[in-house]
This record gives sequence, structure tokens and C-alpha cells, in this order.
Amino acid sequence: MQFKDLEIKELIKNTYPCECGLVHDPGMERIEISDNGIEEAIKFILEKAKGRIMVVSDEITYKIAGKAVFEKLKEMNKDTLNYVIPQKNDVAVVPNESTIGETLIRMPLEIDFFVAVGSGVVNDIVRNISYHLGKKYVVIGTAPSMDGYASITSALIINNLKESCPGQVPIGIFADINILKNAPYTMLTAGFGDVLSKYNAVREWRFSRDLNKEHYCDEIAGLIWKAADKCSESAALLKQRDKKAVENIMEALILSGIAMGMYTNTRPGSGAEHHLVHYWDVEFIKRGWEHPLHGNSVGVALCVICRLYDIVKDKLPIKVMDIETEKIEEILKNAGCETDPKALGIPEDIFKDSIIYGHIMSTTKYTVLTHLNKYDKELLEKCSQ
Repeated sequence: MQFKDLEIKELIKNTYPCECGLVHDPGMERIEISDNGIEEAIKFILEKAKGRIMVVSDEITYKIAGKAVFEKLKEMNKDTLNYVIPQKNDVAVVPNESTIGETLIRMPLEIDFFVAVGSGVVNDIVRNISYHLGKKYVVIGTAPSMDGYASITSALIINNLKESCPGQVPIGIFADINILKNAPYTMLTAGFGDVLSKYNAVREWRFSRDLNKEHYCDEIAGLIWKAADKCSESAALLKQRDKKAVENIMEALILSGIAMGMYTNTRPGSGAEHHLVHYWDVEFIKRGWEHPLHGNSVGVALCVICRLYDIVKDKLPIKVMDIETEKIEEILKNAGCETDPKALGIPEDIFKDSIIYGHIMSTTKYTVLTHLNKYDKELLEKCSQ
């Protein structure tokens, strides 16, 4: 039986000894994306939380769902505290040392269970804190904007650099489909771009497998590919905020996160496109700018890396998987996603430097950027122009 043949709710029920030599464990108990996702989340929390609960949201997600979740738990006579991560100077919350430190300072020691209400940033903060405190958590998603819902790591900003820091998989992921479909459209396109990039992530992984004998799992790669297919099939209906299309994208985001968690590494889900985005994000932070949503940047970077492969594939030492660049760009445009770095406000100097130096953002992932930097830096510099 292949992972990709299982529905997501069936997938998380078992562990899987695999021919790749690993035992894949989803590490999760419940997934619910439906019209009554929040009600189901409350039931699950009441069942699992034995002591004091802390609900964590930001100023926006508190209004969307955090307040309702907190008040409902209080109504059910659960010992529940609420913390809303504050915005500073009208800038979106940044998951850095300051934010995590302040969240910990505001938190009593007797917390038994965490509820993250939000998407990327809130989830990353709660994942990291709950991991270090040895407590379980669930996440109630408010936007289909990124693939980190089921991740085992938190993307945090440490000393102005983006790092993948230790975390844990939530025991439950819940979302109300009506909240998801009414999220700002830039968040819907962000989720779409993040999942679509998995096509290139699998290509990069296979490239390193064939060139460097890197460990590779066909089952996990198949699951990642299924997530990307599920996303691309929903492109045309996304602009209409079609409920099924939004549900498919949210499920694809969770599915790709589960796959990375089952592999205990983000390798299956990110390639050179993520190198570029992490470089852009760091440079924006250094300059005091608010960077674009991660997935929107990833969608653009996917187009850049696809075009780079078109230029250099005949100069690589082995044949690589072919991905049609024009088809990728068409799918992104059909969903209303940007495909050009200029549209996201990426300055020319940052863009050029990211092509040359982006590989340093992850020394553990061998990608086309890693290879060209090592063996044909002159060609890489030409491509950056």
C-alpha cells in the first residue's frame, strides 16, 4: 500500500515501516477541515486537556476565532487562559526571540495544554514553546497560507536570521472551511504557491539522490507529489473562493507537512526555491522591511528556479526530472499568484545576490544552487543577471 493511496484521516492512524529503512510516524491524532471545524476542535480539546489550557492568537486571529475558542472553553468550565500576541508599531508579528520571550513571560508555569489559533507565525511560536515545555498542543487554522501546520520544526528569526528550530507536531489540526475561504486572498495564494513548489522540491531531492546517493523515499515523495497535484487541480476555482478548492489547498498544505514530519526532515518539501525565499526574507528583515508572505515568495521563486533549470540542465552531470516552466507559471496565474520577483517588490540587488549566495541558507539540502556554486560559479553568476 502506498501513502498516496490513503485519505489524510486514514494516513495519520498508523506508523509505517518502510522499504527506505525508516519507520514513518505521522504523530497526529485528528484532522478536521469542515463547516464545524471549531466545534470539533472544542470537543477534542475537552477530551485531551487534563489541566490548564492556554489559547494563543494574535490581534487579528483573536477576532476571527481566538475569542470564540477561549470563551467556549470557559463556558465549559475549563481552566483556560488567553494570550494575544501584540503587534508592535503596526507591523505584523515576527516570530523572533523577543516575541517568544514575551510570550513566555506572560505565561504561568502551570500550563498543561496549548491551543494555537492562527496560521504560520502563531503556530511556529506555540509549536516551539510547547515543545520546550513538554506539553501537547492543537492548532486551529485561520488561513490556508503555509505548509507548516503539521511541521515538526518552527521557522523562527534568531539574530535576524531565519532558522528551522526544534518543535513538535500538533496532536490535532482543525479549521472551519468558511473562515479559511474568507481569509485575505494573498493568504490563499500564499498557500497555493507553497504547495505548488513541492514539484521542484521532489526534483531537487531526486537530483541529489542520483548524484550524491542521498537517502530518498519513494513513498514520501509520492505523498508530496500528491499534495502538489491536489493543489494544481484547484487553481481555476480558487479565485472564486470555492469551498472545495480552498479545502483541497488546506488539505494539501497539511499533507505536505505530514510527509515532512514522517520523514523527520523538511528535505522532501523544499528545494532551491526556499533557499531564495529565505535569503530574500533575511535581507528584508536586515533593512527593516516587512517581507511578502512566505508562500507568495515561494511561488515566485519556483518560477525562477524552473527557468534556471531550463538554462543549465544540459550542463548538469546527470539528467534531471523535467518540469514544464510555462505550465507552472500558467497554473500560478490561473490561481491569481504572482510569478515575477518585481511584483513582490524584490529589489534587483537582493535578487541577484540570492541566486549566487542563496545556497548558504541551507547547508544540508543539495540543490541546483548548491551544485552550480560548487562546480560552475561563472554560469551561476551569468544566470543571476
